[in-house]
Amino acid sequence: TGILTYSRVRSECFVQQGVRLSKIIADVIELIAPPENININFSQTLPEIMGDETQVRQLFQNLISNAVKFIDKPIGYVDIQHTLEGEFITITVTDNGPGIEEAYFERIFKIFQTLDKKGKSTGIGLSIVKKIVELYGGEIYLESEEGKGTTFFFKIKK
Repeated sequence: TGILTYSRVRSECFVQQGVRLSKIIADVIELIAPPENININFSQTLPEIMGDETQVRQLFQNLISNAVKFIDKPIGYVDIQHTLEGEFITITVTDNGPGIEEAYFERIFKIFQTLDKKGKSTGIGLSIVKKIVELYGGEIYLESEEGKGTTFFFKIKK
């Protein structure tokens, strides 16, 4: 399924429409149904962007579900924020999970590459995220501290 999803992420598949990011995120949180010990916060004032709703949903679903899946603390959180910069929006997805060693920052965006040794991950989710972000003329990167958590930053056109 992951390979099929990855192969379908193409610019020809865009159905350009207004996409309300706060609605997408609320729907994704409901779908993921995080355990009670994980709190997900996001701004209700996230803007609307022009894009393909399915692809934007996939982007947030992959980022948020990864964060939830790998949180290793008794009380977990995922915090989603945004800033507007001209024709771009920068969104951050921060968690208090185990963090990622800097040597793996690029590797995790490559297809079939995973740091998961417990079999929870196929190694496709973040490659799909990167592909979608790049289709929107954007870029993605992360900052992380082992034992404290990770923040993914992605910048896309509004």
